[in-house]
Formats: sequence, C-alpha cells, structure tokens
Amino acid sequence: MSRFTQKSRDWLDAPARKRAFNAAHFAAAAARYDVATIAMSFGRDRSWKRQLVADLPRLPHPCCLDLACGTGDLSRLLAGRYPRGCVIGLDLTLAMLALAVARGGPTHLSYLQGDMHALPLASASCDLVTGGYALRNAPDLDRALAEIARVLRPGGHAAFLDFAKAGTPARQHRQYCLLRFWCGLWGRLLSGSWEVHGYIAESLRAFPGEAELDAMLQSHGLVLCTRHRLLGGMLQRLLLLRAGEPAVGQR
Repeated sequence: MSRFTQKSRDWLDAPARKRAFNAAHFAAAAARYDVATIAMSFGRDRSWKRQLVADLPRLPHPCCLDLACGTGDLSRLLAGRYPRGCVIGLDLTLAMLALAVARGGPTHLSYLQGDMHALPLASASCDLVTGGYALRNAPDLDRALAEIARVLRPGGHAAFLDFAKAGTPARQHRQYCLLRFWCGLWGRLLSGSWEVHGYIAESLRAFPGEAELDAMLQSHGLVLCTRHRLLGGMLQRLLLLRAGEPAVGQR
C-alpha cells in the first residue's frame, strides 16, 4: 500500500479541490475505514448509527437515500428498518462502494456512485435522507443542503451524524489539537498516514458552528427537530424535517 501524502490543509480552500482530496483520501482509507471509525469513536459509532435509524419515523415503504454511505453500514441499517422500502447508498468513492457491495444486503438496497452536489434523483422523490459524517465532507455545504432539500418530499425527514464544532475559539483550538492527534494517530496506524483521518480536524475548522449551521438548514427549508450531543459535545446527531405540506397521497 502506497503512503497517502496529500496535506489536507492545502486542499480545503475551494470546493473542487476538496472534492478531489475527498476522492483520493477516502480511497486510501477504504480498506481499514470501518476499523478506524470504531477505534476513533471508542467503539460507539455503531450504536450512534443504530440510534439515528431508530429515531426515524415509522413508514411502510419509504424511499431512503444514504449520503456518503462509505462501506454501507448505515445503508444496511436502513434496509433492516424498512424491509418494504427502497434504500439507495450513494458515495463518491468507488473503493468504498466496492466494499459496500461485497458485504451484501437485501434486494431493496442498492448503491450508486455520485456527488452530493448533483444527486441523481428526481425532486421530491425521497422520504428520508441520512448521512454518517456526510455534511462536514461536502465540498460546498450550501449546495449539498440545496440538493438534500430538493430530493426530500415536503414532510420528509433527514438525519445526520457528524462532528460538531466547539463554541468558542479557545475550545475550537483544543478540539483541533485533540482530533488532529487522536484521529491522525489511527490514520497512521491503519493507513500509514497522519493525513488519513487527521483530515477530520482540518475539515471541522471550515465547518459552521451550531448557530450558523442551523441558519443554513433553515434557509433550505430543513427544520431542526432534535439535536443530540455525543461524546461530550464532540459530535452531534440531528433530525430534520423538510418544511412544506405533503402532497395528497403522501400524508
């Protein structure tokens, strides 16, 4: 395995460059990604994702879109929760999707390569949109939120698990140093590079804080229902409602 050498801080200054970095670094991380995620979360990642899916509404046969699905762990949970639904896992990285497909799943679960900036789905075609660590990885968050709002039906829900930016500059600095070391260490141990997973700290620098994120969500008609803070506020789980009146037959 060749060592990943791209410096994340040099690639996050423009959406196109961040997209290129994401494609390269997630390909490098794919083989050990699940192990790293479990290690970095102190073994909590799976329970957080199970709870995210458990918090979703009961629906008989929803269309579900799982963004930045990676190796498909959250997609498979959705397929288990909604056995009569349709679940689509979407990711930019072919290496991740290959692992997701190899791990199998029911016939109502499928995977697509795609960009969250241009979702290959019709407007108002999804009842649910989910993402594990998806929003922070969006090269252009505003554009990604616009796409999420576009494909969600009015009255539909979105749920996201991701890191949460600390509230003050001093706490942000401590958070950066902690994540840079802890996540970078697992990148070094499992993928041969501090930049793999050390990227999390860099990406969080440019991610909006709580108030700004809520305002962005609201501007796209995504109304915050619940926020659960995890690991001492280091992460958060969001449940959102797509504003608007459901069409007749969708209520």
